[in-house]
Formats: sequence, C-alpha cells, structure tokens
Amino acid sequence: MKAQYRILGQLKKLDEKLYRLNFELEKIPVEIAKIEAVLATNKAEFAAHKNNFETHEKTMRKAEMDLREKEDFIKKAEGKMMECKTNEEYKAAQKEIDGFKEQKGNLEETVLLSMNGLEVHRTQLKTAETTFKEQDALVNKDKKEYDTLRQKLVNSYEEQEQQKEGIVIQLSPDIAALYKRVSAINKGIAICITENFGCLGCNIKIRPQLFNEILGAKAVHRCPSCGRILITSAAEIDENPMAEVQL
Repeated sequence: MKAQYRILGQLKKLDEKLYRLNFELEKIPVEIAKIEAVLATNKAEFAAHKNNFETHEKTMRKAEMDLREKEDFIKKAEGKMMECKTNEEYKAAQKEIDGFKEQKGNLEETVLLSMNGLEVHRTQLKTAETTFKEQDALVNKDKKEYDTLRQKLVNSYEEQEQQKEGIVIQLSPDIAALYKRVSAINKGIAICITENFGCLGCNIKIRPQLFNEILGAKAVHRCPSCGRILITSAAEIDENPMAEVQL
C-alpha cells in the first residue's frame, strides 16, 4: 500500500501541473477577447468618423452644385434683363436677380462652413484610422504570441498527460478506478493532502482512526466532505510510513 501512496503522490503533483496548464490555456481566449473588444471599439469609431466625413463631403458637394446653378441663373437673368423694354420688366428682372444673389450668398457661406467642417472631420478620420490600424497590428501581433504560447502549453499538457497515463497503470485496478472516478467528479483534482486530522482541500476535520490509517499507508480513503482521495505528504510517508499519531 505504501507504494500505492507514492504513486498517488506523483499523480497529485501531475494533476496540479495539468490544472495550472489548463488554467493558463483557458485564460488565452479571454485575453484575446479583451484585445479584440478594444479593436472592435476602434473600428467602430473609425467607421463612424468615416461616415461623418462622407456625409459632410456629400453635403458640401451638393452646396457647391447649388451654388453653380445659382451663378448660372444670375448670368441668364442678367442677360434677359438687357432685353427688357419697360421699367416694370426691368424692375422685375432686377428683383429676381437680387433674390438669386441673396441665395448665392447663403450658399457661399454654407460651402465655406462645410469646407472648414470637412477639414475637421478629415483630421478626426485620419486620427481614428491611424489608431485603428495601430491597434489592428498590435492585436495581430498579440494573437500570434498567444498562438505560440497556446501551442507550447498544449504540448506541455500532452506530455504531462502521457506521463500521467504511465503512472496510473502502476496503481492497483481498484485504486486506479477510484482515482479516475474521483478525478472526473472533481475536475481533475482527485487527491489532496491531509495534515493534523484535517483535509487541506476543504478544511474539514476527519476522524483520528481514518487519519491514522492514511498516515500509516494502511488503506486508501476519501475525504468524507469533498470526496477527494487523501494522502499525507511524501516526507511523512517516507520517513515513517507505519507511524501512528498518539491520541
């Protein structure tokens, strides 16, 4: 039974390594999601500025087109005014031209304001585009590094799993079956240490008789609370495997 306890001690260390490796593996997609969320925000801001710029540009182009049309109307109206034969016709033509000129003035002001606004939007767009491209490059770089780390962790995990399989077969069939069953229930952490009449996994106190049997490597027992297999530290087993605690 002492040999079985030593094997369980080895499995405990391997299970803890595998747990840490799996923990690191599970963190990777979380971290990638964080940097992708930042990138998505930058992309949305870039798209919004691009839309604002294009909308403002269309507004300005429309104002410029309307301005040219008003200039053409004024030229035609001035040409027609030369053909007026009466004062009434001349005054009517002049009034029409004055109206066109007023509209032209308003359009010129609109175009000027649009040009200034367009420059502001252009600057904002360039800034947003630069930020997005920089973040995109950074995310791609980080994702490659995470891919490298993931592969390294996977390789290490697989190596530890192979080593674990080679150790599990050294257990007796009944203890191996118990270990696998408990491992499946407790997410791979099937074994924990017991010290001073307590389970270090859940901190519950265990019966002295049960503690002594574990301390003396007389039988394999599970914690009555968390259900994990209880062992003592390797030093305790090696130094005095058959010792019992004095009650």
